Amino acid sequence: MIITPVQAANLIQNGSFENGANPGLFQTINAGSTVITGWTVSQGSIDYIGTLWQASNGSRSLDLGAGSSPGGIKQTFNTTVGGTYRVTFDLAGNPNASPTIKDMRVSAGGSSANFSFDTTGKSNFNMGWLSKSWDFTANSTTTTLEFIDLTNSFAGPALDNVSVIALSSPPPSSIPEPSSVLGLLSLGVLGIGSALKRQS
Repeated sequence: MIITPVQAANLIQNGSFENGANPGLFQTINAGSTVITGWTVSQGSIDYIGTLWQASNGSRSLDLGAGSSPGGIKQTFNTTVGGTYRVTFDLAGNPNASPTIKDMRVSAGGSSANFSFDTTGKSNFNMGWLSKSWDFTANSTTTTLEFIDLTNSFAGPALDNVSVIALSSPPPSSIPEPSSVLGLLSLGVLGIGSALKRQS
């Protein structure tokens, strides 16, 4: 069964990072933090952006490159094994320091993809957010979506407006359940018995 994006619900909680402690201008948060509702900082440190720059959706966003080691953030949600899912998010980059090109990796379901953003000509008031999408197939009943900075800089890729929707469900199995097979066998035996009685 194909599920259109209009019908599908966003499986991600707080995808625009609006719910969480007020970061003010910005707040640096470290690995293990759950300050942002629904999300966990998975590695390094990130900047939870408030009024520092223009968000893509709402008033808050993230800078995944806030420290000397690459930062990351993740969220786990329910999935169906074999189902296809689409991740969408808005990508920009911290325009206040080098390098110009900001790189990021998104991963889920044992797969990953890399994305880049060029901050040339961008500013805190003109971030130039771009919408990105990526599909994956779930290999478990729960899936962890993770975004990781690959820039390795104090000024990394910016992230906002994350969503995950189900595009399709796996086809139903064509192999009958054991109980169904037993039921069919029972009906067959009863039918043979009835036929023998009529003949006698």
